[in-house]
Amino acid sequence: MASLILKLVFLFSFASSLAAPLRFRLRDAPSPAVEPVPLKLRAQQDSFDFDLATTLVSSNSTIETLQTVPASCAAYPSECTSGYQAVNVTYDDCGDAWTICRCNTANMTMDTAVERLGRVPVGLRRYVGTVLVSPDVETHAYTLTSGDIHMFGDTEVDTWVHEAAHAYDWASGTPFSGSAEWTEAIGNDTCVPDTYSATSAGEDFAQMTVMKVFSMIHSDSLPTGWSLDCMSHQMQYMSNLPLFNREDLFGGTCAIIPSDPFSKHAAAPSVTPTHVQPNYPAQPQTSSVIPVVNAAQDIPDGSSKKDNAVSSFDYLGLKLAVHFMGGSMIGWLLS
Repeated sequence: MASLILKLVFLFSFASSLAAPLRFRLRDAPSPAVEPVPLKLRAQQDSFDFDLATTLVSSNSTIETLQTVPASCAAYPSECTSGYQAVNVTYDDCGDAWTICRCNTANMTMDTAVERLGRVPVGLRRYVGTVLVSPDVETHAYTLTSGDIHMFGDTEVDTWVHEAAHAYDWASGTPFSGSAEWTEAIGNDTCVPDTYSATSAGEDFAQMTVMKVFSMIHSDSLPTGWSLDCMSHQMQYMSNLPLFNREDLFGGTCAIIPSDPFSKHAAAPSVTPTHVQPNYPAQPQTSSVIPVVNAAQDIPDGSSKKDNAVSSFDYLGLKLAVHFMGGSMIGWLLS
């Protein structure tokens, strides 16, 4: 029996090592949230593997360098020991500017930060406050109730959309993700998009926003590999929010009528831009997806995602090892 146990431990360790490089990107929860309560739903995928950078239109911009660093950036010296450079960025779809503070040693250049913020749809971007861009070997971010976003490392466009969703969620002071309707939508479904979505209702809201934006620019389809079946109530909740229509989200102006008193950028541009967000063909759809990760179990209460995340490939590796080694493996275990 002892020999059998040792062999099983060896086999599991071997399968887990196959998946070690396949960890997903870390994102931090927004700091204003109460202690996150993991959702007891399964995740369709470990993480998002699609790229919004190639499909979201980038707004043109003009940049004005600021002579002094705003207090909202200077208040975080521990995030940037080399000092910030601050700029005001005016995009062609809004008359109000966004402030970006970039640490001198940040992974992203100022041009990259400006370009990626400009790809966040204007209807969502208007809720974003000041953006701080700081260095780190890992990619992560967090958003304050003020709408200020702190980016670390080389964050991709889907992360910018995710963090802008937090700013939108908290803009009124009463987050959508804390509503009874959102709680009910989650309770009526059996899955969430990915492992990180199961961290809390707020992170699920932000990840579902990314999925909704993808759907709205791909003819109401989800990315290949995801199914609507097990999270249809969450997606319907997103669809019912006034922001998620093409005219407001991609309308080419932050001066949306009726105006939202909680948005931070609402002045119309001097000239309405001519670029239009394309609507791409629908993606091949999966009618039903068996969730691969029990996300609520993989992220125990009070622990960090980084330390406890378990990839579905860990389990897949074990299954493949047994499958391909076949009877000889079984014989070895029983020997």
